[in-house]
Amino acid sequence: MNHEFTDGLDELDPSEEKNFRKLLQRTKRKTILRNVLISVLCTLLILFGLMVANRMLLTRSLNFAYEDLHQFKKISEPNVSLGEFQSLDGIWGGTAMYQSYKVIEGIPLPWAEEKIQYNVLNHFSRYQGGHSPLSVTDPEMVEQGMNFARSYNVHNGQRELLFYHPDVRYTKMLNELNQLGAIDPEKRVEMAISFDRSYTSKEIRSMLPAGVHARWFWVDTYSADYVKFLGEIPYLPVSSSNVYGYSAYADSEDIFENNEQNFISFIQTGLKHKGNFNWEYHQIYDSLRGSNPEPTPDDVHHIGVVVTGSPEALLGLQTKSYVRAAVLGAIVSKY
Repeated sequence: MNHEFTDGLDELDPSEEKNFRKLLQRTKRKTILRNVLISVLCTLLILFGLMVANRMLLTRSLNFAYEDLHQFKKISEPNVSLGEFQSLDGIWGGTAMYQSYKVIEGIPLPWAEEKIQYNVLNHFSRYQGGHSPLSVTDPEMVEQGMNFARSYNVHNGQRELLFYHPDVRYTKMLNELNQLGAIDPEKRVEMAISFDRSYTSKEIRSMLPAGVHARWFWVDTYSADYVKFLGEIPYLPVSSSNVYGYSAYADSEDIFENNEQNFISFIQTGLKHKGNFNWEYHQIYDSLRGSNPEPTPDDVHHIGVVVTGSPEALLGLQTKSYVRAAVLGAIVSKY
């Protein structure tokens, strides 16, 4: 075939041969240009598809992270709610920052900022470090023989809440109800009340003095071994990062009350989510149900409560026999 084609060219006169070669070159250039354009278009389409897929996967991962954090906040961090959430997507991953806050008698108080990293594989993780509270030695506590530093929120300088388990024999316990008289009457105060024994949510609501409002119920989610461990350090209370419970109300208007069944539902929802806190949910669920197939409302034992009110109203707790310990938390100005 090549010989015949060459022989055909040889039969052409010089001008025809020149024109034919130019035609071949133009055809070749067009073919190359077409292939380049197709390659560029395919590359752009692939890049666009990857960008769309990257955005969709990161959005899914961010939503998963937010739901995981929001759900876990329902059973942890006493009287703390999840607030504003901001994010910045990158290539195959992104960074998000969320803020949390407390509400003390209708007054919002910014509480913390935390960053997370998420990726297209639907995984997220917290930044390492920067979460520990600020520890400051309290001279009055030292005088009373309490050999631990007081914890303060690193972002706003407010006191972190502390709790005392009713089954632990502490050598010393904080009872700061006697300090309420020194607080400006126009302030509004948060306190962690540790009980002498467990009570139902209905009992707690009814036994609090007028003007003292339940904000968060502390639930006994500890194994016998962990309670024994607490007893080995009989002067050290339980920090707010190691307690679990639930908000007294399901809404900011204090209309819909949460109860024992709601707490169980929060745990069950968390287990179904299978997120970063799956281990914690399993530990709490197993602790509540014991040897039963699943926990019931009767298995939810409240051993403390976070309350808010004016200093004068909270003074009404001084005569209550169920108050084993009382620790000041955040204090805000009414105006």
